[in-house]
Amino acid sequence: MSMRTNGFQRPFNPMQIGTWLLLPTLLLQFVFFATPILPLAASIPCTICVFVCGGLTACFSYMCCKIDPIDARLCRHLAEQNGETAGNDNGDVGRDSNGNDSTKFCWVCGIDVHEQSMHCKFCNKCVENFDHHCHWLNTCIGRANYNYFFWAVGSTLSMVTVRGGVLAGLVVSYFVQYANSRKESGSGGGTLDRSDDWFGADAGMAVAIVNCAFLAVDAVCIVLLVQLFSFHIQLRREGITTYTFIVRDGQRKRDAGRAKMELERRRISAVEQAEREGKTIEQWRLRAAGCYPVGEVLCRPCDPLRRENRDNQSQNIQQRPPRPVGNGVENDEEFDIIAGNGNGCAPECETKVDMEEGEMDIVKLKPDQNGNGASASALRDAMERRKQYQEEEEEASDSQAVEFVQATSEEKDKSVMEKEEEE
Repeated sequence: MSMRTNGFQRPFNPMQIGTWLLLPTLLLQFVFFATPILPLAASIPCTICVFVCGGLTACFSYMCCKIDPIDARLCRHLAEQNGETAGNDNGDVGRDSNGNDSTKFCWVCGIDVHEQSMHCKFCNKCVENFDHHCHWLNTCIGRANYNYFFWAVGSTLSMVTVRGGVLAGLVVSYFVQYANSRKESGSGGGTLDRSDDWFGADAGMAVAIVNCAFLAVDAVCIVLLVQLFSFHIQLRREGITTYTFIVRDGQRKRDAGRAKMELERRRISAVEQAEREGKTIEQWRLRAAGCYPVGEVLCRPCDPLRRENRDNQSQNIQQRPPRPVGNGVENDEEFDIIAGNGNGCAPECETKVDMEEGEMDIVKLKPDQNGNGASASALRDAMERRKQYQEEEEEASDSQAVEFVQATSEEKDKSVMEKEEEE
């Protein structure tokens, strides 16, 4: 499979061709079936607004498809192979020339790429800060073109929202005036008259039906685009990509599945124990809370196992030492690792570190200038030394286990040889 450069490279995707047809269709439909029906005071600004949003959608989508989001290292590698100047469409030339950035090896591309890059199977290349592969644009979304993709979604949502609002007003006003005209003789209203006089065709009902059909299309687009745009707003707020979100969500579901299996295992053991001890009410409560799905919802507050979990969590929170203030510890996990060895966040924290020949010593971590606990550098150094000591302990235990197995096998071999000699 050849490497795709951008979204305009063949073969084209059917969904991509669908977007090329849908956008001009929506604009033309508005010009021919909405603009003539609107009052003149509303027709001109609404039409301008729809076409401005449509033009921005086309512009942002074009830029998103045109830019190659290839990884900068891969781009430079390919340029060196072809004897060209390193760089891609987005102007990233030698962005990582210092070589200090984190990298990983891509087995498909065969080179080191940025740590946040991922290999896209559709484009057959590594994309820097990979977000996802958009089938509607037939290109990968990465660091180079993500902003254009985001604003393309926003402008499309604006266009279909304005269109949907205008068409909804026209359809509602048409049928209201049509019902009034059937009750009373004479003209029904401005929207009804302009629809009947549409290009002199006297086809008001046909115009209303067309507007109803495209209103349904706009409604579907609005629902989907609101979800997509809100999702990417949340991603930008968290500073993560779609790929990272999917991986994290998958891990969360796997953790939830394992927790549920562990809860069911504990429930079975608790039911058996309650049955042995003759606690009938406790047994019924456990069985009722485990019934899916009614029991898990209605009996959840009185579930003994879940209450035990809540009590354990609250107890752990109360026992957890307070986090130091002003010492530069970056996250709770780092502090948990540090505080787990010593005496919480006391002014002089203690931590065990490894010394020569396996000896242990206690290193005092002095408080910072403000007296808010140990300094960040000292805490991080202690954490690193602790990790190193744990790794050495694991290696020592592994070597001891290997020596024990070898000694046992040697003794068995000796005993077998002695028996053979005796025979």
